[in-house]
Amino acid sequence: MLMSDMVCAAPAGMDNVILISWDGISKDTLLDLLKAGYLPNLSTLVQKGSFINITITDHFPDTMAGHAQILTGYPPEQTNVFKSMRYGEIPHGLTLFERLEETLGTDSISTVIVASQERSLGTIKGLPFYHAGKIVDYYYDRNSDAGLVGSVATEAVYHFAPKGRFFIFVHFRDAADAGYAYGAESPEQKAAIRKIDDATGTILKAIQDLELDKKTAMYVTTDHGFNTGPKDHTGQISLWMIANEPGYNPTGDQKDIAPTVLKRFGVQYENISPKYPGKALM
Repeated sequence: MLMSDMVCAAPAGMDNVILISWDGISKDTLLDLLKAGYLPNLSTLVQKGSFINITITDHFPDTMAGHAQILTGYPPEQTNVFKSMRYGEIPHGLTLFERLEETLGTDSISTVIVASQERSLGTIKGLPFYHAGKIVDYYYDRNSDAGLVGSVATEAVYHFAPKGRFFIFVHFRDAADAGYAYGAESPEQKAAIRKIDDATGTILKAIQDLELDKKTAMYVTTDHGFNTGPKDHTGQISLWMIANEPGYNPTGDQKDIAPTVLKRFGVQYENISPKYPGKALM
């Protein structure tokens, strides 16, 4: 199959995608903070876009397995990432970064990873995203707080936007760290989530300053949640995703996120092998 057979015209007005992971934030906690008005930047996306109820159906709910599925669309049996204590390198070619570079052309799109956790989202040999790290145009994978991650991601937007189309993945770890240390919905976790919202706001501002807000699909989601309680760190499978556009399905599966990104770039994911088990959410 020719590359051209896998690419259709991109949806009108959308050239870029920014996919942001707010690691370890339960849906109930998020909704409480949104209702209280503590997340102004995320609220802006919700008001003009879509709130999607996301479910995990085929893997253990933790950071490694969740991000492997978010960024490939495949189950653990294909990614080799079952959980944080059982993982290997994702096979060559399966990540969104590799798919987009292959189907759209390396000169036609810039791909970026800005991750705040070295082990789960690092790109050294032996870690899941090793192959992706070899082909992306820029990656940052250091243990960092929300302010620094937001700054690095914002600089990436300013740097790559003049070059053309881009796909940027951003990962914030602060709320997950606070959840493990103090419990879901603890004051410490809520404070961490508010800092993540502030950092996300700097990315949104960069898109607006560059007048790309009508040409950039913004997706914010989480890899897993926490059951409420200071001692219960069991991962939740009932999650969420927010898009800056209306018209998305109100419910979906975590495996649907990768096909959604591909479709937003105009890639006919249905023709790709191995076949995606999920489907686009719009």
